[in-house]
Amino acid sequence: MQITNFKSVFIFLICIIFFTFFHVPVAVSQPNEVLPVVLIHGYRQDESSWNVWEELLSKDGIPYYTASFEDDFCGSAEEHARELVQLVEFIKKEEQSDKVNMVGFSKGGLDARVYLQDDNENVANLIMIGTPNDGAPLAHWDILCNPASEDLEPGSLATNAERNPNTNYYTISANYIGWYLHFNGVWTFEMNGNPYIPGPDDGLVPVESVESKPYFHNIGHPSDYHLDLQTENEYTLSRSILGKN
Repeated sequence: MQITNFKSVFIFLICIIFFTFFHVPVAVSQPNEVLPVVLIHGYRQDESSWNVWEELLSKDGIPYYTASFEDDFCGSAEEHARELVQLVEFIKKEEQSDKVNMVGFSKGGLDARVYLQDDNENVANLIMIGTPNDGAPLAHWDILCNPASEDLEPGSLATNAERNPNTNYYTISANYIGWYLHFNGVWTFEMNGNPYIPGPDDGLVPVESVESKPYFHNIGHPSDYHLDLQTENEYTLSRSILGKN
């Protein structure tokens, strides 16, 4: 009987020594640290415009979802924002994530801003590439793609969407370096931006429009034309933010 008690005490002491001096890791379920990314295309585009980014995100192991809307080309920011509500909820359940990151090209950034203005807590970071946040001066010339073109005009409801305090806002604004044929009494070639848009621009959207809000943080000034702003260059500029919580 005493031998049995001695064995029990001995085993008990060995257990105490083992757990005191040796750390035994315990598996704990952790949420995914890399947030899924929602890609929102621009005016007169569809989801295929993100092909380069999709390949790069896959290579970096970042989950992504490309938005596709009922009216991709000419749908309003308000209509697209309503569809984003459903898409984001689906992604959160699918990825078991409380938040997502968003990247909006051109008007896609306005779609995202309108989605965010109800102060939801679903988006950690929004990156807007070439987004006319204060409007595009030449938008009124396109009357064939309403209501989307109306969202692009200076002073539109979309450009005045309220800030969401739960989201960080980032911009990429290009200063296009290219040649234009311009008539000013005589025909001349001019370099740097669109001669019909005051100040630096990407050929369609002024830099000051993209960066128009004081709470926007600019992360790069490429020299590409507006429609060439969904390349590896812009992805590299965004990479440190993509996947962030």
